[in-house]
Amino acid sequence: MKHLLLTSLLVLASISNVSALTLPMPDRPTDGVVGSPPHQAKYVNARYEDTLIDIAVAHHLGQDEIVLANPTVDRWLPGAGTPVRIPTSFVLPNAPRKGIVVNLPEMRIYYYPNASQVVTYAVGIGRVDWKTPLGVTKIAGKMENPSWTPPKSIIAEHLAEGDVLDPYYPPGPDNPLGLFAFRLSIPGYLIHSTQKTLGIGMRVSHGCMRMYPADIEQFFPTVPTGTTVNLVNQSIKLGWYHDTLYMEVYPEMEESPATYEQRLHIALNLIEQANGGQMPVIKGSVLKLALEKPTGIPVAVYERPASSTSTAQTTQN
Repeated sequence: MKHLLLTSLLVLASISNVSALTLPMPDRPTDGVVGSPPHQAKYVNARYEDTLIDIAVAHHLGQDEIVLANPTVDRWLPGAGTPVRIPTSFVLPNAPRKGIVVNLPEMRIYYYPNASQVVTYAVGIGRVDWKTPLGVTKIAGKMENPSWTPPKSIIAEHLAEGDVLDPYYPPGPDNPLGLFAFRLSIPGYLIHSTQKTLGIGMRVSHGCMRMYPADIEQFFPTVPTGTTVNLVNQSIKLGWYHDTLYMEVYPEMEESPATYEQRLHIALNLIEQANGGQMPVIKGSVLKLALEKPTGIPVAVYERPASSTSTAQTTQN
């Protein structure tokens, strides 16, 4: 029994040390997939007591992210021994590869500390009625052990739900902002730590972006004040991995819905742009499934022939 307990503790300790992914940038500047080769899937086996959310927290993934990646697995009762896919490949957002890029539908940060690396973290973002803004801003300040004075609007909202907030929260681990926070140049918005880790990778905040405590502890000292922060809305991303074009799809944000036809039009335009302005022969059935049932996992939609030419081709199903 002692041996089993020790083994369990060692497994939990190794899982708890999983943090952000620091990944090498693609060898070719035209490529856009980082992490493990996208055709190599990583799985872990669920334990009897696990939920998908437990596994997401253990691997510093977002809640919606792990649910999307495992559409046939029960969120609350995966079952002992059930293989659970862990996303390890990422298509970079279509944005300048510098500073911080936050893709809101994906609920993930990409940080480019230099030309050879990208660091990525899952985040929680604002609810539909408290949207996280879009656009280019910057890190206006860094706060270690911040205090928090709740705005009147948030105090009123909590009061309407029968919850009374304190007018002031001193620095410390029980502070809703955690131990580290970045202040954006957009007034009122932060990137900060949270003890409510089950909300990472969900739309649960009042517009701020929330990070796992261990992630922001690692992130905080590496980001200088003045760093650009680009907040984008890209539910469909395209990127090359060697000679294969991959597409990564997420559900649309509720405030910017789109029909299947609109999403298809966007996807085809992105494919054409990625292929130098010419439409290749794509895997139409794969494209259709990815758009109808987003998983957030990169899927191959086109592979260049060994002797690729620049001639335009038509789409086939």
